[in-house]
Amino acid sequence: MIKNYIWDFDGMLFDTYHHTTAAFCETYRRMGTELDKNEVFSNLKISLLHAYRVYETDEKTIDAFFEIENDLTFEPVAFAYEKIPEALKLIWENGGKNFLYTHRDKVAVEYLDKHNLSQYFEGFVTRENGFPLKPAPDAIEYICAEYALKKDETMMLGDRLIDIGSGKNAGVHTCLFDEFNSFSENEAEWYFNSTADIYDRIREEIKKQ
Repeated sequence: MIKNYIWDFDGMLFDTYHHTTAAFCETYRRMGTELDKNEVFSNLKISLLHAYRVYETDEKTIDAFFEIENDLTFEPVAFAYEKIPEALKLIWENGGKNFLYTHRDKVAVEYLDKHNLSQYFEGFVTRENGFPLKPAPDAIEYICAEYALKKDETMMLGDRLIDIGSGKNAGVHTCLFDEFNSFSENEAEWYFNSTADIYDRIREEIKKQ
């Protein structure tokens, strides 16, 4: 039975990719370069580091990008996926625990605060914690040890294979949210194209307890 849920932020809890894509393109537009939004979106879905490599983004440009991207009002604004708030509340109300594990900085927590969702979380791991990047298991190992979680009752949820890899490497259960049917092959135990379906699966899991 799954009682503890470790959530990725971008593309799992919140639909941020359109916001991030627009911020990335705006950064380069201000520098006099027009980028293809669809291409940028696809590269960001792999990872932010991948996009940096593709566009040879230097440190100055990265700083300018984050200044725009961290503006929660920059349009299109990011928002929680369907049924995600309900899923977090359902877990919390039934004695389960939610955790955040993201490569993003503390702005992820600000998003949760803004949408009154941080109240449903036991702990947060962001870029400021300094853990090795996914698929390294270090951050998940830390969460399990710090909060005395049983790994066979814990799940890592995310939208990329590196999320699944970090969960596998840490020895916890895994759930892949594949919104765009991008991964024909994966090793996730749960696989969904809809966050509403994830909510339904969590509700079924709670009923077993």
